[in-house]
Amino acid sequence: MYNHFNCKVNTLTFFKKLRLFILLLNFCFCYSLCAGEFDKMKCSTWKLNTSNPGKFEEFKRLFAKYGSALETSHIDLKEIDADPVKVVAHKASHLGDNIIVEDTSLDIEGASVGVNIRWLLDHLSEYAGRKAEWTVLLAFRQDNQIYIFKGSVSGTIVHPRGTAGFGFDPVFLPNGATETLAESKPDVVNARAKAVESLLKGEVWTKHPVIENWTGPWQKNDH
Repeated sequence: MYNHFNCKVNTLTFFKKLRLFILLLNFCFCYSLCAGEFDKMKCSTWKLNTSNPGKFEEFKRLFAKYGSALETSHIDLKEIDADPVKVVAHKASHLGDNIIVEDTSLDIEGASVGVNIRWLLDHLSEYAGRKAEWTVLLAFRQDNQIYIFKGSVSGTIVHPRGTAGFGFDPVFLPNGATETLAESKPDVVNARAKAVESLLKGEVWTKHPVIENWTGPWQKNDH
């Protein structure tokens, strides 16, 4: 009886150890895949697809902080009318591997602006004083997968101040700041800087399958 009991205990202990070993083996395998994937990201030659010289210079400076060089391409891409993740995934889907695309969205309290920044600038007076969230998504394609990285900054919409920067920089006041982004844009309140940091550290925010074909609506002036 005693020996039989010991045998059962030893058997249970063996299977517990075996299960723990299998879990550990799976973890190491997954970690190895991820590490290899992120190393591949870091070792790639990066290109940013943009026709905006000011935007490219800003990204070039941000990549240089991490010792990475950045080149540019100028491929004109239509933009679908969808949520920011699909928008950036669709753009990245139509470029080669490791060519970065950016999509900027601005979520304003009580308004549906999203990626339609041009519309915001035309209706600015209606939203001054409201809280806002500036989000930058960076994405690139590898095979049939789109890797997406995120940076975001909270703030308030104000009347235009400052002459530097571009886009909505003159009307966005980051939380805790006394100057708009057009007056001063340190990296600590720069959503682009945060997104670049995430990308170069391999901190994937989400993934999306390649979008080869789109049958939904397109953004205005992108038909």
